[in-house]
Amino acid sequence: MRPLLVASLFASLPIALSAQTAIFPHGIVNVASYTPAGLPGGSIARGSIFAIFGTNIGPSTGVQVSTFPIAATLAGVSIQVTQGAATVAALPLYVSAGQINALMPSNTPLGLVSVRVTFNNLRTNPSTVRVVNSSFAFFSVASSGVGPGVFQNFVASDNQPVNSPLVTAKPGQVITAYGTGLGPVAVDNVAPTPGNLSTPVEVTVGGQPAKVLYSGRSPCCSGLDQIVFQVPDNTPSGCWVPVYLRTAGTTTSSAVTMAVDAQGSSCATDALTQTFLNGGKAGILSLVRTAVRQDVGVKTPSDITTDYFVYDLTQQKGGTFNFSPWFSMPPAGSCTIYGVGGDWTTTGLLIEGSTAAKLLDVGAFTINGPRGISGPQSLGSGSQAAHFGSAWSGSTLPNQLYLDPGSYSVAAAGGADAPAFQTSLIIPNPFTWTNRNQLGVIDRTQPLNIAWTGAAANQSLAIVGVSADLPTNSSAVFVCVAPSGASSITVPPAVLSALPASRLNAKQSKAVLYLGNLPVSNATRFTVSGLDAAAVTSLYMSGKTVTLK
Repeated sequence: MRPLLVASLFASLPIALSAQTAIFPHGIVNVASYTPAGLPGGSIARGSIFAIFGTNIGPSTGVQVSTFPIAATLAGVSIQVTQGAATVAALPLYVSAGQINALMPSNTPLGLVSVRVTFNNLRTNPSTVRVVNSSFAFFSVASSGVGPGVFQNFVASDNQPVNSPLVTAKPGQVITAYGTGLGPVAVDNVAPTPGNLSTPVEVTVGGQPAKVLYSGRSPCCSGLDQIVFQVPDNTPSGCWVPVYLRTAGTTTSSAVTMAVDAQGSSCATDALTQTFLNGGKAGILSLVRTAVRQDVGVKTPSDITTDYFVYDLTQQKGGTFNFSPWFSMPPAGSCTIYGVGGDWTTTGLLIEGSTAAKLLDVGAFTINGPRGISGPQSLGSGSQAAHFGSAWSGSTLPNQLYLDPGSYSVAAAGGADAPAFQTSLIIPNPFTWTNRNQLGVIDRTQPLNIAWTGAAANQSLAIVGVSADLPTNSSAVFVCVAPSGASSITVPPAVLSALPASRLNAKQSKAVLYLGNLPVSNATRFTVSGLDAAAVTSLYMSGKTVTLK
């Protein structure tokens, strides 16, 4: 277990180096989650471990502390944290040319502070960050802040394996998790004293509140927090059950995942999931329609509808801890949360490692539906989506939509990785989001109810919410999944509070809610020679711009 924790604590991201000694813009983040500073969970807690990214801020070969007490200087690196006339020294734990991991002192002034690094008498630019009493983040196995968390299943005192899709936890089982950001302690530079910290803690597992048995420092390492909790009895099973933590009833962490199974067996029972984890050739073909009502920050409200064909056929590398946000979806009745840099409404990108070795060559695609034949669409080496057409209310542009409800066939001409094949599907009549147009200003402190009618009986729907804060170049995204056959879903305040509030200037913020059926859970499996698993599906996403307060 210790090598895994050390890897999480001291993992360094690839950084392009230059001669200048500088901290990158927005380059100070929680070391476990990398949550951007513009998000509610992006502040740095007193007594927590944080990362500084920059150029020439430390030695070319990484150096980490190995003994107590921890000194204020390591390998020529020191860190000054200043607010007005008050200055404290952050404690460096790991230093390198591109990344520093350090401990924010427990007596750091609250609020905005200025951080500067000195390396061999060269000082960086000051970088501003907000310091709070608590803001927790779980460590993940991949050291990326998302995907499987560093969780241990308690079997016996000498048997605590790392949780994974192959080593699942049962409801009722005790779990030990690791993170940073629970809050301050009396002394930072010596081995921590075990004991619960005073910060109130709520842990949610698969949408269910968990009983917390311990929340305090791990005795091994300064700034490293240990959370011991019990998996709720009614936790849904799944390979990627989301877990998040809220401190002091206000600040919610990004989510990591754990694997849960009622019998403690492997959760990978589906062929697509098995191929994703074990490696092989697999993919999903999707016919996608998005319909978004835009009425925030515009003079005239409009409805924009767009049709796509999305093909995701890849050679998967495989890996027990593989994770891809739009494949590794939470189970029904639960929500997951992501914090990312950039404007998600433009990029649609979430943090993930590369799980695919290459795109598969299956030749050009031809789609045949109620509006006739569309094709061929070639599988390129870059984009994996083809645009059919759009319709924009109030515009003089013609309606070029293609994906009307009805029967479709999707045929591939065949290529180097698979012979020619054909499959079929039915696009059902779209559901109706009944309270969509009544949603304008969303209060993040209150539950948000989303209701619909007309969904197919076997469809599972999800609500996706995003808020992009443009001045800080940061976005938060949540995904909540409803049970199959449900007609409504409620997003809890703990999840909504992870999104940044909209700014008074509507041009500085973007907030959108999307309701749609899940492509993976609603997909139809089919067999293709040369592929280990394949599926075809249709996806309808209804969207609405909103304001968050």
